[in-house]
Amino acid sequence: MPREPFLLTPEPRDFAEALGVEPVEVEGEAQELDLTEVVGEPLRFSFHVVERSIRLRWGRVDLYREGATRLRIVESPGRTGLYVDFETGPMTGTLRIEVFPEVTVDDVLLLS
Repeated sequence: MPREPFLLTPEPRDFAEALGVEPVEVEGEAQELDLTEVVGEPLRFSFHVVERSIRLRWGRVDLYREGATRLRIVESPGRTGLYVDFETGPMTGTLRIEVFPEVTVDDVLLLS
């Protein structure tokens, strides 16, 4: 039985407006944001809507996760980031990737 796609995925133009790049199709239906030139260090984020998976490659970090339910762009004064919500069985959480003003990653998983 196929899983549900992301409940919410920004439009390509939303990525361009907030982050300066649009996602490009890679490996079948996966979309990738190459933010390397935007942030000045290796940073790639990809997502697959149907498989509900994401992959973050940042320097030596290579994180792959399934069970994504929502991908959103979060902007506040002086900050812009990508937030991915997850739900797999009894686990829920959010992966927060701050892109501006500097790259930081915060990953929270909780047992519900």
